Order: sequence, then C-alpha cells, then structure tokens
Amino acid sequence: MIFCDATKTYATVWDVKKNEKYIDLQVSTSEKDPEGKWLNSSWYPRAIGHANNSLKEVKRGDRILITKAKFSNERYENPETHEKKSRFRFLILEASIVGSNQKQEETTAQPTAQPQPITSPESQQEQSYAQPSGDTEEDFPW
Repeated sequence: MIFCDATKTYATVWDVKKNEKYIDLQVSTSEKDPEGKWLNSSWYPRAIGHANNSLKEVKRGDRILITKAKFSNERYENPETHEKKSRFRFLILEASIVGSNQKQEETTAQPTAQPQPITSPESQQEQSYAQPSGDTEEDFPW
C-alpha cells in the first residue's frame, strides 16, 4: 500500500459514475519523457470521503487536482476456481475540480524562468573556466 499525502497530481476526467458514498472515475495523466514526447496513463480511481464531496459536480472533460490518494495491490482468491489474483486499487481521498480561477492563481503564483540562450557543451565548459562562480561561504548553508 502506498499513501500519497500533499501531492499535486492533475488529471483529466473521461468518465464519471456517481454513487451516494463514492464516485468511480476514468481519468488520464500525462508526463514528458526525456525526448520531450508525452506519455499518457489511464486510471480508474474511486473518489471517497472528502474527495467524494468536493467532486460532486465533476463531469467529463474537467481537470481535477488530486492532493491525497492511496494505492494498493490487494490479493484475493477466486471462490469458484481458487485461483489467486491481485487487484490494483487507486483511491482518491482529497481532490478538487480545477477551475479557470484556480489555474490562473497557480500559474501566476510561481515565477516563470527566463529563457536561457542555447549553448554547446564546449562553450559552457569554456565559460565555467573563464568566469569565477562568485560563490562565498555565506552562499552555502552547510
């Protein structure tokens, strides 16, 4: 079992099945690989507790922010065949629907880095030899 607390995972909602005490979702997440290509993953989590309450109005196409989740790989035995299997479970414990206001706040709260000129590894090495770093003892906390 893995418990994720205070993470920030964004997901796109593709399907919603609401129940009184939980919501079954189909969501996807994405990340870039080292070559810059997008890798997509599809998940089938269940929103319970606080997440169930905060995602009551979620619909297909919404973006959600998952802040607490639990992953488990539960073993069980099929009662008919006595075959041992495992079932992956993804529970969303806390989440919110990302609205245009929240997206704006999050993107403006963090400063954006200025683009750096592209240089070759050779020129970077030459620059590091040519210019002193300027680091002093006060710059290092240890």
